[in-house]
Amino acid sequence: MNPEKPQPGAPALEKGLDLLEALASAARGMSQKQLAERVGRSVSEIFRMLVALERRGYVARDPATGEYTLTLKLFRIASQFPPTERLLKAALPVMEQLASRVQLSCHLTVLHGEQFMVIARIEPEWLMGWSVKVGAVFPLTQQYASAKVLAAFQLEGRRQELAQVIATNDRISTKKALAALDRISAEGGNFSNDDGYTRILAYSCPIIEASGRAVAAMTVPLVKQEQIPAAEASTIAAELRSAARIVSEKIGGVS
Repeated sequence: MNPEKPQPGAPALEKGLDLLEALASAARGMSQKQLAERVGRSVSEIFRMLVALERRGYVARDPATGEYTLTLKLFRIASQFPPTERLLKAALPVMEQLASRVQLSCHLTVLHGEQFMVIARIEPEWLMGWSVKVGAVFPLTQQYASAKVLAAFQLEGRRQELAQVIATNDRISTKKALAALDRISAEGGNFSNDDGYTRILAYSCPIIEASGRAVAAMTVPLVKQEQIPAAEASTIAAELRSAARIVSEKIGGVS
């Protein structure tokens, strides 16, 4: 039996990807020294790579602190990927109508590994409200309505995998996490916030493709109140369900 041949490498590419991943996981900017320590290299090893990444617009350097942060260039590239572009083209006009009807912001999220990312946001013509930044990435946890919906409406193997991620993040059993996802599936989305986990009061519905899985979640964050009037809550839920169904149909999915 022949021994396995060593796989060809691309050290410069690996170095650049290490830096991008390190910056993506950082809550704030990082200095060259901090980055070098994070990726296990010397400052001199990463200097030229940082210069190249800055020149190409992938990272930005704060002239005052010297710290590096990611720009939105990677997000813009991902948004040009045909399935994402198609999804946004179908969703944005519907989201604009939804925001106008309920007078609240709405946003669209997709799975991003074991996290989820905001890929679009629409604001209503309103002076007060709650919204999230496009490009923001959040952990999969029951604290977020979008996370629960994205995990609940997946094919079985992926659903089980995401339930385990949620269980780990929330420090609960996988069985309990799956039970929560079952409730979301049965309701057709997240319309209850009395589970003891939810951090932001929000309603969320899946955007379903032809295979039956959620490719995105459409979410309406609500201004935190002691209690939303039943009639108002019912109207928001109905409008959101309708909007999500329209987008699902536009991308050839099921309602």
